[in-house]
Amino acid sequence: MILIAKRSRTVLSWAALLIGALVLAVYLVVFDLVSLSNSHPVTIGFEPGEPTSQNEAALVLRKSDYALQYCCTTSTALVPGRNGWARRFTVRPGDTRIKGNFRSELRLLPNPLGGTVWYRVHIFVPNTWQASPTRVIAVQWHGSKDWFLLEPGKYPPLDLAIVGNRWEVTKSWDRRLRTTKTAVGNVEGIRMIGSAPLRRGRWLDWVLRVHWSTTGAGSVDAWLDGHHIVSDRGPNAHRDLIGPYLKLGVYVPGWGYRHTEPAIAERTLLFDDIAVDYGRNPFAMRAASTGVASGAAVPATVSSGSR
Repeated sequence: MILIAKRSRTVLSWAALLIGALVLAVYLVVFDLVSLSNSHPVTIGFEPGEPTSQNEAALVLRKSDYALQYCCTTSTALVPGRNGWARRFTVRPGDTRIKGNFRSELRLLPNPLGGTVWYRVHIFVPNTWQASPTRVIAVQWHGSKDWFLLEPGKYPPLDLAIVGNRWEVTKSWDRRLRTTKTAVGNVEGIRMIGSAPLRRGRWLDWVLRVHWSTTGAGSVDAWLDGHHIVSDRGPNAHRDLIGPYLKLGVYVPGWGYRHTEPAIAERTLLFDDIAVDYGRNPFAMRAASTGVASGAAVPATVSSGSR
């Protein structure tokens, strides 16, 4: 009996080792497929012939530059932009919910944790934009939760949102191996790291330099129209196997988690000339700070609008 028990334990140990090796191999293959390498810049100009899809598998297989997530024919369209074409995103209270909420967005592939990435986004806010306390997320870096650990959805590691008549830059972080639903936004911390006045009726040039990390090595710098408005140091990522991915468009989580706003008929933003790049300073941004906003904790009522 003792010999049989020892053999059983040996078989189980080898089986566990083989399963672990298989899981690691599958992860490495999937990671390579779904992540952008640090030598693969991305440029999106929304010009004719640019490959796109609503099928995220086409994005993973590199058959499209980005994947669209929207419900209706009114949700997105190509329109005249800065020097050519731009893409309009619109969300209305009567829209069918996409992925559980009110959104019209595009997404890119993820960037690995531990790397430094530069992002550039041009955004046009119409003159008709109505101020409201309900957050409208224009740009977010969506976390890639570890589905095999049955993790819940989490607040984005980083987002750029319109609240009232201001822009807000907010980060979150989670260093836990497995995320649970016990924390606000299902993360360890959420902090507003910068803000700026909202300007309507003109193209705005946002540039962000992010070193993605769950430790104190993390950093976020942001420039709006060339002015350095955010300089944050500290954790800015979730402890996931796959890093965050860029999404942009119109996302109004408060409409889904609470209620829509009778006075708001729609939310529309335009985007043009999107770029993801690497290196020391690919967009030639000046390092001098001109009004860095101090970090402020985000109230729990705001943080509930996650994912």
